[in-house]
Amino acid sequence: MCKQCGDENHVEKTISRRDMLRYMGALGVTFGLTPLVSGLASGMDRLKEITGTNAVQSGKVKQLTFLQTTDIHGQVLTHPEFFWENNRMVFRNAGGMSRIATLFQQVRRENPGNVVTLDCGDCYQGSAITALSEGEAMVPIMNKVGYDLAIPGNWEVAYGPKRTVALMNRYNYPIICSNMFWGEEGARTGPSLFPPYLIKEIGGVRIGFIGYNDPKTKKRQAPSYHEGIQFSHPESTIPKLVDILRNKHQCDIVMMLCHLGLAQQVNLAKQPEAAGVDFLFGGDTHERTYEPIYGGKCPVVEAGAFGSFVGRLDVFVEDGKIKDFNYDLKVVEEETYPEDPVVKKTVHEVREPYQKIIERKLGETKKYLYRYSVLETPMDNMISDAVKEAAEVDIGISNGFRFCPPIPPGPITLEHLYSMLPTIAPLKKGTVTGKQLWDWMEQELENVFAEDITKRVGGWVVRLSGMKVVMTINKPKGQRVKSITINSEPIEMDREYTVAACEREGEPIHIICRIKNCKNVEVLDIDNYQAVEKFLAKRGTVDYDIEGRVIATDADGIVLSQLPGTNYQFR
Repeated sequence: MCKQCGDENHVEKTISRRDMLRYMGALGVTFGLTPLVSGLASGMDRLKEITGTNAVQSGKVKQLTFLQTTDIHGQVLTHPEFFWENNRMVFRNAGGMSRIATLFQQVRRENPGNVVTLDCGDCYQGSAITALSEGEAMVPIMNKVGYDLAIPGNWEVAYGPKRTVALMNRYNYPIICSNMFWGEEGARTGPSLFPPYLIKEIGGVRIGFIGYNDPKTKKRQAPSYHEGIQFSHPESTIPKLVDILRNKHQCDIVMMLCHLGLAQQVNLAKQPEAAGVDFLFGGDTHERTYEPIYGGKCPVVEAGAFGSFVGRLDVFVEDGKIKDFNYDLKVVEEETYPEDPVVKKTVHEVREPYQKIIERKLGETKKYLYRYSVLETPMDNMISDAVKEAAEVDIGISNGFRFCPPIPPGPITLEHLYSMLPTIAPLKKGTVTGKQLWDWMEQELENVFAEDITKRVGGWVVRLSGMKVVMTINKPKGQRVKSITINSEPIEMDREYTVAACEREGEPIHIICRIKNCKNVEVLDIDNYQAVEKFLAKRGTVDYDIEGRVIATDADGIVLSQLPGTNYQFR
Protein backbone atom coordinates (compact mmCIF):
# COMPACT_ATOMS: atom_id res chain seq x y z
CA MET A 1 0.00 0.00 0.00
CA CYS A 2 1.19 3.50 -0.78
CA LYS A 3 1.48 5.47 2.45
CA GLN A 4 1.00 8.66 0.48
CA CYS A 5 -2.41 7.97 -1.07
CA GLY A 6 -3.66 4.86 0.78
CA ASP A 7 -4.23 2.97 -2.49
CA GLU A 8 -3.58 -0.77 -2.00
CA ASN A 9 -2.83 -1.13 -5.72
CA HIS A 10 -0.23 1.64 -5.79
CA VAL A 11 3.18 0.86 -4.40
CA GLU A 12 6.03 3.27 -4.99
CA LYS A 13 9.10 1.13 -5.51
CA THR A 14 12.38 2.05 -3.90
CA ILE A 15 14.95 0.40 -6.16
CA SER A 16 18.29 -0.99 -5.12
CA ARG A 17 21.62 0.69 -5.69
CA ARG A 18 22.65 -1.85 -8.35
CA ASP A 19 19.33 -1.41 -10.16
CA MET A 20 19.90 2.31 -10.00
CA LEU A 21 23.22 1.96 -11.82
CA ARG A 22 21.59 -0.11 -14.55
CA TYR A 23 18.57 2.17 -14.71
CA MET A 24 20.66 5.29 -15.16
CA GLY A 25 22.80 3.54 -17.76
CA ALA A 26 19.67 2.71 -19.73
CA LEU A 27 18.76 6.39 -19.70
CA GLY A 28 22.09 7.24 -21.25
CA VAL A 29 23.48 8.99 -18.20
CA THR A 30 27.12 8.54 -17.17
CA PHE A 31 26.34 5.38 -15.14
CA GLY A 32 26.04 1.94 -16.68
CA LEU A 33 29.49 0.35 -16.41
CA THR A 34 29.93 -2.75 -14.30
CA PRO A 35 30.34 -1.79 -10.62
CA LEU A 36 33.81 -2.35 -9.18
CA VAL A 37 32.44 -4.65 -6.47
CA SER A 38 29.18 -6.56 -6.46
CA GLY A 39 28.12 -5.94 -2.85
CA LEU A 40 25.05 -3.79 -2.39
CA ALA A 41 25.82 -2.60 1.12
CA SER A 42 26.87 1.01 1.53
CA GLY A 43 29.23 2.43 4.11
CA MET A 44 32.91 2.25 4.97
CA ASP A 45 33.23 -1.54 4.59
CA ARG A 46 32.14 -1.35 0.98
CA LEU A 47 34.35 1.70 0.39
CA LYS A 48 37.37 -0.32 1.54
CA GLU A 49 36.44 -3.05 -0.92
CA ILE A 50 36.24 -0.61 -3.81
CA THR A 51 39.42 1.30 -3.01
CA GLY A 52 41.27 -2.01 -2.68
CA THR A 53 40.54 -3.11 -6.24
CA ASN A 54 43.33 -3.17 -8.83
CA ALA A 55 41.51 -0.62 -10.98
CA VAL A 56 41.57 2.00 -8.22
CA GLN A 57 45.00 1.07 -6.86
CA SER A 58 46.57 1.37 -10.32
CA GLY A 59 44.98 4.77 -10.95
CA LYS A 60 42.98 3.49 -13.91
CA VAL A 61 39.83 4.45 -11.99
CA LYS A 62 39.83 7.83 -10.20
CA GLN A 63 38.31 8.20 -6.74
CA LEU A 64 36.58 11.53 -6.10
CA THR A 65 35.27 12.30 -2.61
CA PHE A 66 32.51 14.80 -1.79
CA LEU A 67 31.86 15.86 1.82
CA GLN A 68 28.57 17.63 2.56
CA THR A 69 27.18 19.60 5.47
CA THR A 70 23.88 21.46 5.54
CA ASP A 71 21.63 23.43 7.89
CA ILE A 72 24.36 24.25 10.40
CA HIS A 73 22.18 27.13 11.71
CA GLY A 74 25.08 28.77 13.52
CA GLN A 75 25.60 25.80 15.86
CA VAL A 76 29.39 25.88 16.18
CA LEU A 77 29.86 23.87 19.40
CA THR A 78 29.51 20.19 20.24
CA HIS A 79 25.98 19.68 21.58
CA PRO A 80 23.41 17.03 22.53
CA GLU A 81 21.86 15.42 19.44
CA PHE A 82 18.66 13.43 19.06
CA PHE A 83 18.69 9.90 17.58
CA TRP A 84 15.88 7.38 17.13
CA GLU A 85 17.18 3.91 17.92
CA ASN A 86 15.26 0.70 18.66
CA ASN A 87 11.99 2.66 18.70
CA ARG A 88 13.12 5.06 21.36
CA MET A 89 14.84 8.42 21.54
CA VAL A 90 18.52 8.60 22.48
CA PHE A 91 20.65 11.69 23.07
CA ARG A 92 24.40 11.76 22.39
CA ASN A 93 26.89 14.59 21.97
CA ALA A 94 27.85 15.40 18.38
CA GLY A 95 28.81 18.28 16.10
CA GLY A 96 31.13 21.22 16.48
CA MET A 97 32.86 23.07 13.64
CA SER A 98 36.30 22.19 15.05
CA ARG A 99 35.39 18.49 14.79
CA ILE A 100 34.08 18.89 11.24
CA ALA A 101 37.44 20.47 10.35
CA THR A 102 39.20 17.39 11.71
CA LEU A 103 36.95 15.08 9.69
CA PHE A 104 37.64 17.12 6.53
CA GLN A 105 41.39 16.95 7.14
CA GLN A 106 41.32 13.20 7.75
CA VAL A 107 39.51 12.54 4.48
CA ARG A 108 41.83 14.88 2.56
CA ARG A 109 44.77 12.85 3.81
CA GLU A 110 43.08 9.65 2.65
CA ASN A 111 42.47 10.95 -0.87
CA PRO A 112 44.82 13.89 -1.40
CA GLY A 113 43.85 16.42 -4.05
CA ASN A 114 40.57 14.68 -4.86
CA VAL A 115 38.21 15.92 -2.13
CA VAL A 116 35.44 18.54 -2.53
CA THR A 117 33.75 19.98 0.58
CA LEU A 118 30.38 21.66 0.20
CA ASP A 119 27.54 23.17 2.25
CA CYS A 120 23.88 23.28 1.26
CA GLY A 121 22.70 26.38 3.10
CA ASP A 122 21.08 27.73 6.28
CA CYS A 123 24.50 28.35 7.75
CA TYR A 124 24.45 31.76 9.44
CA GLN A 125 21.07 31.94 11.16
CA GLY A 126 19.68 30.04 14.13
CA SER A 127 21.96 30.74 17.09
CA ALA A 128 22.83 33.51 19.51
CA ILE A 129 26.15 34.51 17.96
CA THR A 130 24.66 34.61 14.46
CA ALA A 131 21.63 36.66 15.51
CA LEU A 132 23.68 39.15 17.53
CA SER A 133 26.19 39.57 14.68
CA GLU A 134 23.62 39.32 11.84
CA GLY A 135 25.47 36.33 10.45
CA GLU A 136 28.95 37.84 10.69
CA ALA A 137 30.12 35.31 13.28
CA MET A 138 30.05 32.40 10.83
CA VAL A 139 32.32 33.92 8.19
CA PRO A 140 35.72 33.43 9.90
CA ILE A 141 34.67 30.02 11.23
CA MET A 142 33.52 28.65 7.87
CA ASN A 143 36.64 30.06 6.21
CA LYS A 144 38.89 28.28 8.72
CA VAL A 145 37.05 24.94 8.39
CA GLY A 146 37.85 24.91 4.69
CA TYR A 147 34.98 24.60 2.24
CA ASP A 148 35.17 24.50 -1.55
CA LEU A 149 31.60 25.46 -2.42
CA ALA A 150 28.24 26.45 -0.89
CA ILE A 151 24.72 27.55 -1.74
CA PRO A 152 22.36 29.82 0.24
CA GLY A 153 19.37 28.40 2.14
CA ASN A 154 15.95 29.89 2.83
CA TRP A 155 17.12 31.38 6.16
CA GLU A 156 20.12 33.07 4.57
CA VAL A 157 17.77 35.96 3.73
CA ALA A 158 16.93 36.57 7.42
CA TYR A 159 18.99 39.77 7.50
CA GLY A 160 17.84 41.00 4.09
CA PRO A 161 19.05 40.12 0.58
CA LYS A 162 21.83 42.71 0.45
CA ARG A 163 23.25 41.35 3.70
CA THR A 164 22.93 37.84 2.27
CA VAL A 165 25.12 38.68 -0.71
CA ALA A 166 27.59 40.74 1.31
CA LEU A 167 28.18 37.96 3.85
CA MET A 168 28.41 35.10 1.39
CA ASN A 169 30.79 37.03 -0.84
CA ARG A 170 33.16 37.24 2.14
CA TYR A 171 33.60 33.50 2.26
CA ASN A 172 36.91 32.42 0.77
CA TYR A 173 35.19 29.85 -1.43
CA PRO A 174 32.61 30.18 -4.26
CA ILE A 175 28.87 30.57 -3.67
CA ILE A 176 26.49 29.55 -6.44
CA CYS A 177 22.71 29.72 -6.83
CA SER A 178 20.93 29.09 -10.10
CA ASN A 179 17.52 30.52 -9.22
CA MET A 180 17.85 33.74 -7.16
CA PHE A 181 17.80 37.07 -9.01
CA TRP A 182 17.21 40.74 -8.32
CA GLY A 183 13.75 41.96 -9.28
CA GLU A 184 10.46 43.26 -7.96
CA GLU A 185 7.37 41.06 -7.60
CA GLY A 186 6.28 39.75 -10.99
CA ALA A 187 9.70 40.18 -12.60
CA ARG A 188 10.57 37.30 -14.93
CA THR A 189 14.31 37.78 -14.86
CA GLY A 190 17.06 40.04 -13.59
CA PRO A 191 20.70 40.00 -12.47
CA SER A 192 21.59 36.86 -10.49
CA LEU A 193 22.56 37.22 -6.84
CA PHE A 194 25.25 34.57 -7.36
CA PRO A 195 26.83 32.72 -10.31
CA PRO A 196 24.50 29.95 -11.56
CA TYR A 197 27.16 27.24 -11.78
CA LEU A 198 30.74 26.29 -10.96
CA ILE A 199 33.24 24.04 -12.75
CA LYS A 200 36.02 22.22 -10.91
CA GLU A 201 38.55 19.75 -12.23
CA ILE A 202 39.95 17.20 -9.80
CA GLY A 203 41.82 14.01 -10.61
CA GLY A 204 41.53 14.84 -14.30
CA VAL A 205 37.70 14.78 -14.07
CA ARG A 206 35.66 17.89 -14.92
CA ILE A 207 32.76 18.41 -12.53
CA GLY A 208 29.94 20.90 -13.00
CA PHE A 209 27.91 22.14 -10.02
CA ILE A 210 24.51 23.84 -10.09
CA GLY A 211 22.57 25.00 -7.02
CA TYR A 212 19.00 25.86 -6.05
CA ASN A 213 17.40 27.60 -3.09
CA ASP A 214 13.75 27.02 -2.18
CA PRO A 215 11.45 29.11 -4.41
CA LYS A 216 8.86 28.90 -1.61
CA THR A 217 11.12 31.11 0.52
CA LYS A 218 8.82 34.01 -0.38
CA LYS A 219 5.92 32.18 1.30
CA ARG A 220 7.89 30.79 4.19
CA GLN A 221 9.69 33.93 5.35
CA ALA A 222 8.60 37.38 6.47
CA PRO A 223 8.11 39.66 3.42
CA SER A 224 10.81 42.08 4.54
CA TYR A 225 13.43 39.32 4.39
CA HIS A 226 13.22 38.80 0.64
CA GLU A 227 12.10 42.19 -0.62
CA GLY A 228 13.69 42.91 -4.00
CA ILE A 229 14.64 39.34 -4.92
CA GLN A 230 12.79 36.66 -6.88
CA PHE A 231 13.14 32.91 -7.33
CA SER A 232 12.66 30.67 -10.35
CA HIS A 233 11.77 26.98 -10.18
CA PRO A 234 14.63 24.52 -10.69
CA GLU A 235 12.90 22.70 -13.56
CA SER A 236 13.00 25.89 -15.63
CA THR A 237 16.80 26.04 -15.80
CA ILE A 238 18.25 22.59 -15.04
CA PRO A 239 18.22 21.33 -18.69
CA LYS A 240 19.85 24.52 -19.98
CA LEU A 241 22.57 24.50 -17.34
CA VAL A 242 23.25 20.78 -17.75
CA ASP A 243 23.60 21.34 -21.50
CA ILE A 244 26.06 24.20 -20.92
CA LEU A 245 28.13 22.16 -18.48
CA ARG A 246 28.20 18.92 -20.46
CA ASN A 247 28.48 20.26 -24.00
CA LYS A 248 30.07 23.68 -23.78
CA HIS A 249 32.39 22.99 -20.84
CA GLN A 250 32.77 19.23 -21.41
CA CYS A 251 31.96 18.26 -17.83
CA ASP A 252 32.06 14.54 -17.07
CA ILE A 253 29.85 14.79 -13.97
CA VAL A 254 27.07 17.19 -12.98
CA MET A 255 26.25 17.61 -9.28
CA MET A 256 23.19 19.49 -8.02
CA LEU A 257 23.10 21.21 -4.62
CA CYS A 258 19.60 21.99 -3.35
CA HIS A 259 17.94 23.57 -0.35
CA LEU A 260 14.37 22.46 -1.04
CA GLY A 261 13.59 19.82 1.59
CA LEU A 262 13.92 16.07 1.19
CA ALA A 263 10.43 15.38 -0.17
CA GLN A 264 10.78 18.18 -2.73
CA GLN A 265 14.26 16.98 -3.68
CA VAL A 266 13.13 13.38 -4.20
CA ASN A 267 10.26 14.69 -6.30
CA LEU A 268 12.63 16.90 -8.34
CA ALA A 269 14.89 13.91 -9.01
CA LYS A 270 11.91 12.16 -10.64
CA GLN A 271 11.28 14.93 -13.17
CA PRO A 272 12.55 14.56 -16.75
CA GLU A 273 14.44 17.84 -16.36
CA ALA A 274 16.79 16.12 -13.87
CA ALA A 275 17.91 13.45 -16.35
CA GLY A 276 21.34 15.01 -16.89
CA VAL A 277 22.20 15.28 -13.17
CA ASP A 278 24.35 12.58 -11.55
CA PHE A 279 23.75 13.28 -7.83
CA LEU A 280 21.59 15.60 -5.75
CA PHE A 281 22.93 16.91 -2.43
CA GLY A 282 20.00 18.29 -0.45
CA GLY A 283 19.16 20.35 2.61
CA ASP A 284 16.43 22.24 4.49
CA THR A 285 14.41 19.54 6.29
CA HIS A 286 17.29 18.29 8.50
CA GLU A 287 16.66 14.72 7.32
CA ARG A 288 19.42 12.12 7.63
CA THR A 289 19.94 9.81 4.67
CA TYR A 290 22.25 7.04 5.79
CA GLU A 291 21.71 5.59 2.31
CA PRO A 292 20.86 7.48 -0.91
CA ILE A 293 17.21 7.58 -1.94
CA TYR A 294 16.74 6.18 -5.43
CA GLY A 295 13.77 6.00 -7.78
CA GLY A 296 14.33 9.07 -9.94
CA LYS A 297 16.91 10.30 -12.41
CA CYS A 298 19.63 10.62 -9.76
CA PRO A 299 20.30 9.53 -6.16
CA VAL A 300 19.29 12.00 -3.43
CA VAL A 301 21.04 12.53 -0.10
CA GLU A 302 20.60 14.94 2.83
CA ALA A 303 23.10 15.31 5.67
CA GLY A 304 21.13 16.18 8.81
CA ALA A 305 21.66 19.48 10.60
CA PHE A 306 23.56 21.53 13.21
CA GLY A 307 26.96 20.22 12.09
CA SER A 308 26.13 16.87 13.69
CA PHE A 309 26.58 14.99 10.41
CA VAL A 310 28.76 14.99 7.31
CA GLY A 311 27.65 13.13 4.21
CA ARG A 312 30.47 11.36 2.36
CA LEU A 313 30.04 10.39 -1.29
CA ASP A 314 32.87 8.60 -3.09
CA VAL A 315 32.55 8.45 -6.87
CA PHE A 316 34.77 6.25 -9.03
CA VAL A 317 35.36 7.45 -12.57
CA GLU A 318 36.96 5.71 -15.55
CA ASP A 319 37.42 7.48 -18.90
CA GLY A 320 35.06 10.27 -17.82
CA LYS A 321 32.25 7.87 -16.83
CA ILE A 322 31.04 6.94 -13.35
CA LYS A 323 31.81 3.29 -12.77
CA ASP A 324 30.70 3.01 -9.14
CA PHE A 325 29.92 5.09 -6.06
CA ASN A 326 29.53 4.71 -2.32
CA TYR A 327 27.74 6.85 0.27
CA ASP A 328 28.13 7.03 4.03
CA LEU A 329 26.59 9.46 6.53
CA LYS A 330 29.17 10.26 9.19
CA VAL A 331 28.05 11.24 12.70
CA VAL A 332 30.44 13.91 14.00
CA GLU A 333 30.96 12.20 17.35
CA GLU A 334 33.21 13.77 19.95
CA GLU A 335 34.87 10.41 20.65
CA THR A 336 35.84 9.95 17.00
CA TYR A 337 36.86 13.43 15.87
CA PRO A 338 39.02 15.53 18.21
CA GLU A 339 38.80 19.30 17.92
CA ASP A 340 41.05 21.01 15.42
CA PRO A 341 42.99 23.59 17.51
CA VAL A 342 42.94 26.36 14.88
CA VAL A 343 39.17 26.20 14.36
CA LYS A 344 38.59 25.74 18.10
CA LYS A 345 40.52 28.96 18.74
CA THR A 346 38.57 30.81 16.04
CA VAL A 347 35.25 29.66 17.51
CA HIS A 348 36.35 30.84 20.97
CA GLU A 349 37.43 34.23 19.63
CA VAL A 350 34.15 34.69 17.77
CA ARG A 351 32.02 33.74 20.78
CA GLU A 352 33.98 35.65 23.42
CA PRO A 353 32.36 39.12 22.93
CA TYR A 354 28.89 37.61 23.43
CA GLN A 355 29.66 35.11 26.16
CA LYS A 356 28.55 37.10 29.22
CA ILE A 357 25.29 38.06 27.51
CA ILE A 358 24.24 34.67 26.20
CA GLU A 359 25.17 32.55 29.23
CA ARG A 360 22.52 34.27 31.36
CA LYS A 361 20.24 31.68 32.96
CA LEU A 362 16.48 32.03 32.32
CA GLY A 363 15.19 28.89 34.03
CA GLU A 364 15.61 25.13 34.08
CA THR A 365 14.12 22.08 32.43
CA LYS A 366 13.67 18.65 34.03
CA LYS A 367 13.62 16.83 30.68
CA TYR A 368 15.19 17.28 27.27
CA LEU A 369 13.54 20.00 25.24
CA TYR A 370 13.73 18.81 21.65
CA ARG A 371 12.25 19.63 18.26
CA TYR A 372 12.21 16.56 16.01
CA SER A 373 8.57 15.52 15.79
CA VAL A 374 6.45 16.60 12.83
CA LEU A 375 3.24 16.93 14.87
CA GLU A 376 4.26 18.32 18.25
CA THR A 377 7.41 18.92 20.31
CA PRO A 378 8.13 19.62 24.00
CA MET A 379 10.14 22.71 23.04
CA ASP A 380 7.27 24.26 21.11
CA ASN A 381 4.71 23.28 23.73
CA MET A 382 6.64 25.51 26.11
CA ILE A 383 6.95 28.37 23.60
CA SER A 384 3.28 28.35 22.59
CA ASP A 385 2.25 28.24 26.26
CA ALA A 386 4.42 31.30 26.85
CA VAL A 387 2.80 33.12 23.91
CA LYS A 388 -0.70 32.26 25.14
CA GLU A 389 0.03 33.43 28.66
CA ALA A 390 1.81 36.65 27.68
CA ALA A 391 -0.91 37.71 25.23
CA GLU A 392 -3.77 36.55 27.49
CA VAL A 393 -5.59 34.77 24.66
CA ASP A 394 -7.45 31.52 24.08
CA ILE A 395 -4.84 30.11 21.70
CA GLY A 396 -1.09 30.64 21.53
CA ILE A 397 0.62 29.75 18.26
CA SER A 398 4.23 29.12 17.27
CA ASN A 399 5.53 28.15 13.84
CA GLY A 400 6.74 24.61 13.11
CA PHE A 401 10.40 25.57 13.21
CA ARG A 402 13.07 22.91 12.74
CA PHE A 403 16.20 24.50 14.14
CA CYS A 404 17.67 24.26 17.66
CA PRO A 405 19.53 21.17 18.93
CA PRO A 406 18.09 19.46 22.01
CA ILE A 407 18.42 21.31 25.31
CA PRO A 408 19.47 18.87 28.05
CA PRO A 409 18.02 18.75 31.56
CA GLY A 410 19.41 21.65 33.55
CA PRO A 411 19.77 25.39 32.88
CA ILE A 412 17.96 27.11 30.02
CA THR A 413 20.08 30.08 28.97
CA LEU A 414 19.61 33.07 26.69
CA GLU A 415 21.79 31.24 24.16
CA HIS A 416 19.23 28.44 24.10
CA LEU A 417 16.44 30.96 23.53
CA TYR A 418 18.25 32.41 20.51
CA SER A 419 18.48 28.89 19.08
CA MET A 420 14.78 28.23 19.71
CA LEU A 421 13.42 31.37 18.06
CA PRO A 422 14.83 32.72 14.78
CA THR A 423 14.19 36.43 15.37
CA ILE A 424 12.91 38.76 18.04
CA ALA A 425 9.39 39.76 17.04
CA PRO A 426 6.49 41.42 18.88
CA LEU A 427 3.42 39.36 19.65
CA LYS A 428 0.32 40.03 17.61
CA LYS A 429 -3.20 39.16 18.82
CA GLY A 430 -6.64 39.23 17.30
CA THR A 431 -10.08 37.61 17.09
CA VAL A 432 -11.14 34.78 14.75
CA THR A 433 -14.15 32.51 14.43
CA GLY A 434 -14.14 28.78 14.98
CA LYS A 435 -14.75 28.32 11.24
CA GLN A 436 -11.65 30.38 10.44
CA LEU A 437 -9.60 28.23 12.80
CA TRP A 438 -10.91 25.00 11.29
CA ASP A 439 -10.19 26.13 7.70
CA TRP A 440 -6.78 27.45 8.70
CA MET A 441 -5.85 24.15 10.33
CA GLU A 442 -6.86 22.27 7.19
CA GLN A 443 -4.56 24.48 5.13
CA GLU A 444 -1.71 24.12 7.64
CA LEU A 445 -1.99 20.33 7.41
CA GLU A 446 -2.05 20.55 3.61
CA ASN A 447 1.17 22.59 3.74
CA VAL A 448 2.83 19.70 5.57
CA PHE A 449 1.19 16.58 4.12
CA ALA A 450 -0.04 17.54 0.62
CA GLU A 451 -0.27 14.50 -1.65
CA ASP A 452 1.22 16.67 -4.40
CA ILE A 453 4.69 17.12 -2.96
CA THR A 454 5.24 20.32 -4.93
CA LYS A 455 2.53 21.96 -2.81
CA ARG A 456 4.23 21.25 0.50
CA VAL A 457 5.58 24.34 2.24
CA GLY A 458 8.59 23.98 4.55
CA GLY A 459 8.19 23.39 8.24
CA TRP A 460 6.30 20.99 10.43
CA VAL A 461 2.76 21.22 11.80
CA VAL A 462 2.08 24.58 13.45
CA ARG A 463 2.46 24.48 17.25
CA LEU A 464 -0.52 25.15 19.52
CA SER A 465 -1.41 26.04 23.09
CA GLY A 466 -5.03 25.98 24.24
CA MET A 467 -6.09 24.16 21.07
CA LYS A 468 -5.96 20.41 20.40
CA VAL A 469 -6.47 18.78 17.01
CA VAL A 470 -7.28 15.21 16.00
CA MET A 471 -6.66 14.59 12.32
CA THR A 472 -5.81 11.97 9.67
CA ILE A 473 -2.68 12.47 7.59
CA ASN A 474 -3.72 10.35 4.61
CA LYS A 475 -6.90 12.20 3.74
CA PRO A 476 -7.53 14.60 0.85
CA LYS A 477 -7.06 18.32 1.20
CA GLY A 478 -9.76 19.85 3.40
CA GLN A 479 -10.77 16.53 4.94
CA ARG A 480 -8.00 15.85 7.45
CA VAL A 481 -9.35 17.50 10.61
CA LYS A 482 -11.62 15.25 12.65
CA SER A 483 -12.04 17.38 15.77
CA ILE A 484 -10.76 20.52 17.46
CA THR A 485 -11.08 21.47 21.09
CA ILE A 486 -10.38 24.93 22.49
CA ASN A 487 -9.38 24.88 26.14
CA SER A 488 -10.96 21.42 26.54
CA GLU A 489 -14.29 22.37 24.90
CA PRO A 490 -15.41 21.37 21.38
CA ILE A 491 -14.91 24.16 18.87
CA GLU A 492 -17.98 26.21 17.91
CA MET A 493 -17.90 27.46 14.32
CA ASP A 494 -19.69 30.76 14.99
CA ARG A 495 -17.95 31.54 18.24
CA GLU A 496 -15.10 34.04 18.35
CA TYR A 497 -11.73 33.13 19.88
CA THR A 498 -8.63 35.18 20.61
CA VAL A 499 -5.33 34.08 19.11
CA ALA A 500 -1.73 35.29 19.31
CA ALA A 501 1.52 34.61 17.47
CA CYS A 502 4.67 36.45 16.43
CA GLU A 503 4.34 39.33 14.00
CA ARG A 504 5.99 38.72 10.62
CA GLU A 505 7.61 41.95 9.48
CA GLY A 506 6.02 43.37 6.35
CA GLU A 507 2.88 41.22 6.55
CA PRO A 508 -0.62 42.79 6.40
CA ILE A 509 -2.04 43.63 9.81
CA HIS A 510 -5.04 41.29 9.42
CA ILE A 511 -2.86 38.14 9.16
CA ILE A 512 -1.75 36.23 12.27
CA CYS A 513 0.41 33.17 11.55
CA ARG A 514 -1.25 32.80 8.13
CA ILE A 515 -4.79 33.16 9.53
CA LYS A 516 -6.30 35.82 7.27
CA ASN A 517 -8.94 38.45 8.04
CA CYS A 518 -8.46 38.45 11.79
CA LYS A 519 -10.43 41.14 13.64
CA ASN A 520 -9.47 43.50 16.47
CA VAL A 521 -5.79 42.95 15.67
CA GLU A 522 -3.17 44.65 17.79
CA VAL A 523 0.60 44.41 18.03
CA LEU A 524 1.58 44.05 21.68
CA ASP A 525 4.46 45.74 23.45
CA ILE A 526 5.92 42.35 24.45
CA ASP A 527 7.98 40.24 22.06
CA ASN A 528 8.42 36.49 21.79
CA TYR A 529 11.74 36.48 23.69
CA GLN A 530 10.27 38.49 26.55
CA ALA A 531 7.26 36.16 26.62
CA VAL A 532 9.45 33.08 27.10
CA GLU A 533 11.71 34.82 29.63
CA LYS A 534 8.68 35.95 31.65
CA PHE A 535 7.19 32.46 31.46
CA LEU A 536 10.39 30.81 32.73
CA ALA A 537 10.95 33.41 35.43
CA LYS A 538 7.48 32.72 36.80
CA ARG A 539 7.93 28.93 36.89
CA GLY A 540 11.64 28.51 37.50
CA THR A 541 11.64 24.93 36.26
CA VAL A 542 9.58 23.42 33.41
CA ASP A 543 8.77 19.77 32.71
CA TYR A 544 7.51 19.31 29.16
CA ASP A 545 6.81 16.25 27.03
CA ILE A 546 4.60 15.23 24.09
CA GLU A 547 1.04 15.89 25.31
CA GLY A 548 -1.18 14.98 22.36
CA ARG A 549 -1.88 18.54 21.21
CA VAL A 550 -1.95 17.26 17.62
CA ILE A 551 -2.92 13.61 17.15
CA ALA A 552 -2.86 11.70 13.84
CA THR A 553 -5.29 8.78 13.77
CA ASP A 554 -3.18 6.98 11.14
CA ALA A 555 0.22 7.33 12.82
CA ASP A 556 1.59 5.26 15.67
CA GLY A 557 3.57 7.30 18.15
CA ILE A 558 6.03 10.01 17.21
CA VAL A 559 6.13 11.11 13.54
CA LEU A 560 9.69 11.94 12.50
CA SER A 561 9.56 12.41 8.73
CA GLN A 562 7.41 13.65 5.85
CA LEU A 563 8.60 11.28 3.15
CA PRO A 564 5.93 8.62 2.51
CA GLY A 565 6.21 6.24 -0.42
CA THR A 566 9.85 5.27 0.20
CA ASN A 567 11.69 3.14 2.73
CA TYR A 568 13.40 6.19 4.26
CA GLN A 569 13.29 6.43 8.05
CA PHE A 570 14.61 9.20 10.26
CA ARG A 571 17.07 7.89 12.82
